[in-house]
Order: sequence, then C-alpha cells, then structure tokens
Amino acid sequence: MINGSNARTYRLVLLRDGQPELDRITQIGTDHGLLLAPVRVPSDGLVLASAERADLLIDFSDLAPGSLLTLLNTATAPFDGTSLPAADAQHAADLDGLLPYPQVMAFRVAPGQGTRRTIPAELGTDYFPPAPEALAGAPRRAIALVERELDGEPNMLTMRELAIANDDDTGPLVTVVDGDRTTRYRTLAAHFEHTTTFFPMLDEYEVWQLINLTSDTHPIHVHLDPFQILSRRPIRREIPEDGIEDLNLTAVVTLERDPQDELAHTIDDNERGLKDTIRVNPNEIVEIAIRFTTYSGRYMYHCHILEHEDRDMMRPFVTMPAELMPFMS
Repeated sequence: MINGSNARTYRLVLLRDGQPELDRITQIGTDHGLLLAPVRVPSDGLVLASAERADLLIDFSDLAPGSLLTLLNTATAPFDGTSLPAADAQHAADLDGLLPYPQVMAFRVAPGQGTRRTIPAELGTDYFPPAPEALAGAPRRAIALVERELDGEPNMLTMRELAIANDDDTGPLVTVVDGDRTTRYRTLAAHFEHTTTFFPMLDEYEVWQLINLTSDTHPIHVHLDPFQILSRRPIRREIPEDGIEDLNLTAVVTLERDPQDELAHTIDDNERGLKDTIRVNPNEIVEIAIRFTTYSGRYMYHCHILEHEDRDMMRPFVTMPAELMPFMS
C-alpha cells in the first residue's frame, strides 16, 4: 500500500460486522523493503501519511465465503497525530474533520480452498539498527519545522536549518533545553533558494533532529537513501509573538511534555524498518540516523504534503565522497 494523496493522512482499520479485525493484518515491510521481523499494526489502525508505504499480509483463511470486511479511515484532516480507538471506527465520519466518507474499500471472501501460511520469524537480513559507537561521533543536524502567518496571503511553511550558536551570539536564537543541557542555535537557512548548508559525506552516519514547531503532523521525506528512526520525544515550545521572521527564528524548546499534549510520542513497531518518510507530530522531536551510500550530487528533503512543499517546506543537500572533505572547511 502507498499513500498517494496530496495531503491526507490515513489511519486504516479493518472491520467485520462492526468490530475491528486488526489481528488479521501482519505488516512485513515498510518504505524500503522488509522489516527485520513481522509485526502487528498499531492497535488503533495503520497510519500512512503522504508517501508512506506498507507491505501487508491479511489472513482470510478462516472466514466463510461471502464474509464482508470493510477498511475504514479514521484520520481527520489536517492530521495532528490524535488517536481514535479502533472500536470507534464506525463513528469516524466527521464533517468538521473533512472526513464525510470514511469507507476506503471492502473485501468479500470468495469460495475456495483456504490455506493458512506461516510467516517467517526473520525477514530482512540486509540491514541492522545502527550501533551506538557508529553514532557517537556522527554529525548532528537540527531542523525546525515552522509555519509563519502572513496577512492576506497563505501561510509560509519552512524548514529552518540550524547551527550551534557561538557564545557571543545575541541575535534571534532557538534554545533547546534537555534536562541540565542547554543548546543554542542560530538559523542558517529557511527558504529553498538559500545557500546549501548540508554536505553529508558518503558512507558516514549522520543524526538529523526534526523539531516540529507547528500544529500539524508533517511527513518528512528524504531523497536518495533510507534512514532509521532513533527516537520520538515530546517537547514544550515557547515562541514570542514576533519570533518567526522571514529568516530568523526565536523559540525556546524544552524536552518535556506540554500539559495540553495528549499524544503518545512512541515509535510504532512498523516504523523500525528502513524508511524514507517519517511523521513528525506536533509537540515532538524526531531523531533519525541516515547514511548516504550510493551517489554524489544534489538532492532534496521536504515535507511530502505537496501543498506544504510548494509553500517552501523543502531544502537541498549535497552528498560527496570523503575525498572532498579537505575542501569543505
């Protein structure tokens, strides 16, 4: 399955006679192929944001011919990560949430010889989670996802690339507080046409930190090579009234749960494979480990909600072999 919608996020629930049948579904693959092992889909349904993919096996072998199962979408729009219990899927229709018709598709079981197949316990064998020592000295990049309100125009959505500020920097800064550690960042780039600041070396891991300062979930898509998710963590954000400028950004981000935040901020089992698109929910920092291995050149990363991408939520990066490192001072 692939979510090919411009902006719609789906949370898919399989129902029979009005009751969830999610236990019939086993996920074996994600964006870039097989998972390490088969997993159940999340208990409230399979979430797919724009460009996300899933390889699924559905077991109909014990059902009588003529049995009818319905796949419903329970995700309202704009999607903000809010959950809905699968047991309530029949009541997902919501005009205010742009979900007047939640029905996606139906399955009718046909007569025939049913065969229950065994799914191997081990699937993907061509990758492993990155070892801690491989990430210990890896370059770290911070990206803030920002929405700027404009008078008389559509809001401008951007990805602010951040760099650690010098001790004497006093301009607009993004301050990230993680327990007793405080890191101050200045903005390097905000718009697509700004100078390229990301130059990953081939075959070297990097850790990218995606900081969502908006009220929507953004599916962030990286071109060229897959990545693996490392963490999801809740944040509390404080942005002054004039804190979001055309380039500069002023904000305080504290790694702790906002009192109004009801999201779980957990990594689902089906997100632990090789991904190229990751959902970053409101009040959340997501860390990914990425290693480019194939080609040198100019590529993109962006929000895969196409209207957000077209409003400037896209930035370039340039990959190059390590032999060019001496010239990158």
